[in-house]
Amino acid sequence: MLRIGPVQLASKMLLAPIAGHTDLAFRILCREQGGVGIAYTDLLNSHAILRETRRTLDLAKTNEFDRPCGMQLYGNSEDPLPEAARWAVDRGAQVVDINMGCPVDKVAKKNGGSLLLRDCGSTTLLAARIVQAVERHSGGRVPVTAKMRLGWDPDHMVAPILARQLADVGIAAVTVHGRYTVQYFSGKADWNAIRQVVEAVPQIPIIGNGDVSEPEHAAALIATTGCAGVMVARGAMRTPWIFRRADELLRTGQVGPEPTVAEKLRVVLRHLELSAEHEGETRTVIRMRQHIAWYGKSMGHIKPLKEAIRTSTSVAEMRAALLAAEDEYARLEGPLVPRARRSEALPGREDLAETDSDARF
Repeated sequence: MLRIGPVQLASKMLLAPIAGHTDLAFRILCREQGGVGIAYTDLLNSHAILRETRRTLDLAKTNEFDRPCGMQLYGNSEDPLPEAARWAVDRGAQVVDINMGCPVDKVAKKNGGSLLLRDCGSTTLLAARIVQAVERHSGGRVPVTAKMRLGWDPDHMVAPILARQLADVGIAAVTVHGRYTVQYFSGKADWNAIRQVVEAVPQIPIIGNGDVSEPEHAAALIATTGCAGVMVARGAMRTPWIFRRADELLRTGQVGPEPTVAEKLRVVLRHLELSAEHEGETRTVIRMRQHIAWYGKSMGHIKPLKEAIRTSTSVAEMRAALLAAEDEYARLEGPLVPRARRSEALPGREDLAETDSDARF
């Protein structure tokens, strides 16, 4: 299994922080499918955290079913990141992660995200301040990690050097997305470059990230790079069951069967229910109109359902459309396992993180 500082994960599969998508409802959904070692919140702005804006409080929301929870912060050396990290610990973060890889303007234009890759010295000093602040505040119970890209462009690959420097100042693990900032999400992730980071920094876990959309990709990434774990981002948005199947493959050498369309529709229905519970009607309707396009990529021809979801104006309409589609596919594919009650769907204690301390956050 994978250990990040004092936090022992039950799986080598991690759910990435995905801007606009990894709210509490989606994190719980992925956990209920099984195989998630840790799930991270959406990106949290350090200034917004300390102002406790309504949207930031929503993004940072967690509960007893969302364990272990990592909170990802972004900012630069002039921002109150150490203070924001302490805030995150007080609000339930069991891991605090520093974003050093986001290429989007919202983050990078504020000198955060992947702009931190351009000045390794300043970035390392910032990381040291955050580590020290969190260690003092939590008594060493909460590790600090970082997520980065390979560098700004292929002429400036800094990941091996920066990861080694971060390990030296107390960063407990580093996730490496195998692309450069200038690529955004185009082209292929360079897994061989991730291997260079693993070889350069043997003292802490290096997590691989990039182009993992099938269980077999997770196994191949570990085999190619020697990384300690695999973080999944966009692949989880269309197949939140990827963690269970990949974890099974890593543990047993055999990957479980692909869910039927009816089973996948049941997952979408569960997502709808969780979102309505935690995000409210208006946000759920907007969010599910977006998500159905991602889910549809794994289901073949479901254009009528996608259109029904896109034109729905309420959670009730969406629920009716999903139930009708599930019943239709169940008749074609055979009987489904009876729907689990909420308590049965949630992971057991063995799937939760164990720490070296009995402290609760």
